[in-house]
Amino acid sequence: MSQNFLYKWPYTALDSASGWHANEAGTYLQRDLPETSAQLEADSRWPAFFPSPTCLVTTTNGKEVGFEKVVGPSIVNRFPYIAALSFCRQTLSKRHHRRGRFAKLLEAGRSVAIQFLTPGEQLATAIKVIAETPEEKTSERLNLARLKTRPGQTVEAPVINNAYLVYEGKLVKPSKDFFGNAIYEKAWADVGSHRVYFIEITAIQLRKDIAEGKSQIHWQGLPEWSPDPALPKPERVTPKSGLAKHYQKGYTPQYKFPAANTVAFEADDSAHGMAIRYLAPLPKDQIEVDNDRARWPCFFPSPTGMITAWTKDGRANLMPCGSTTIISRHPLIIAPCVSYSKINERYAPRASLYTIRMAKSFGCGVAYINDALTKAIRYSGTTSFANDPDKIANSGLHTSFRPLAPQLADLPIHFECKLAGEIRMGTHIMLLGEVKSILVRNDLSVNNPMNWCSWANVKTSNH
Repeated sequence: MSQNFLYKWPYTALDSASGWHANEAGTYLQRDLPETSAQLEADSRWPAFFPSPTCLVTTTNGKEVGFEKVVGPSIVNRFPYIAALSFCRQTLSKRHHRRGRFAKLLEAGRSVAIQFLTPGEQLATAIKVIAETPEEKTSERLNLARLKTRPGQTVEAPVINNAYLVYEGKLVKPSKDFFGNAIYEKAWADVGSHRVYFIEITAIQLRKDIAEGKSQIHWQGLPEWSPDPALPKPERVTPKSGLAKHYQKGYTPQYKFPAANTVAFEADDSAHGMAIRYLAPLPKDQIEVDNDRARWPCFFPSPTGMITAWTKDGRANLMPCGSTTIISRHPLIIAPCVSYSKINERYAPRASLYTIRMAKSFGCGVAYINDALTKAIRYSGTTSFANDPDKIANSGLHTSFRPLAPQLADLPIHFECKLAGEIRMGTHIMLLGEVKSILVRNDLSVNNPMNWCSWANVKTSNH
């Protein structure tokens, strides 16, 4: 893979010049937020690593086409099937500047195509063109990148011919959730420096060789990293007895689609070398009660946030959340999405939602590729705190006390967040966590960085 697509963090020393200092115990480096305007103008890159995927997005008002790169696209609600895309609405720096022209096109045309290309020269060219072409000339970018397109199946936004995966969608319309509560009174929310658009997915296009299992999407949902063996590390999972009858979610950070442990892509049509699935326009017609059939209908790159919170009686709770993303740079907002509707065992009201609301704060840890950590995520992600109040210890993980939320000592990065609000979306609540401080272990450094690629790849299947 080209070095252009590999990301390492940290890329510079975490020292006082960049806002870091040793914590009280001297065991971690700490950075307090928010930054000043001058600090942001000098360097508005995220102050610490979070494993967010990247996509390309097109939109149109019928006359002019917009083309952007989006960091942190996320599936945030299951029924209806909603993706969130975040665009800067305030100029913070040369990196984070207002995407006003693209926003106008999107709000006028009300549709997008969220697209994924494999790492290579074509993707590198597209990223370079987007970075170098002024935002007010967004309509010129597709031509400058020499990308051929075709109309979408359900939207006017153009689809890149060489995209292996396309999510078509429209700005969500006002509706009610399954309890009769109003949702999506507006199709977007202004959160800090960014505007978050909620896109209801209308169709998914997947390259036919992938849909047929001849090729597979390979996605690494966590970074690679080598911890200091002398520091805390995950131990063996010791499940609480009597929980085997509960639904068990599968999890692997090295994800392949399609595979024996994933859903099959159920296409309704085919065109342009793509298998196409259309989604029903009403949430009640999309619902799958069966736990496995209720899984996402196709691959979408998703990281995992290790969400922690203190219960009312001072116990530590953990919820690995696969729908966690960063939606604002200033203030830095981390947004996990937590189920509150009763659809089945997979999508049911979470005790963690109540815990976080009561605590008014939460933590978000960044995990890495490690067999013991993977097993810990599987157990803690499947097991409700209501059924196992000691699930962190039984997952083989260790906690340290922090005032806002428990810190998982086994993880190299910990974001401490104050709950700043929430957005109800249908089956899930998006929690808005304003990051107040970040802790980084001493064994994560320029000489021992995390390695990450925000793009999935496609490879010929082995079977």
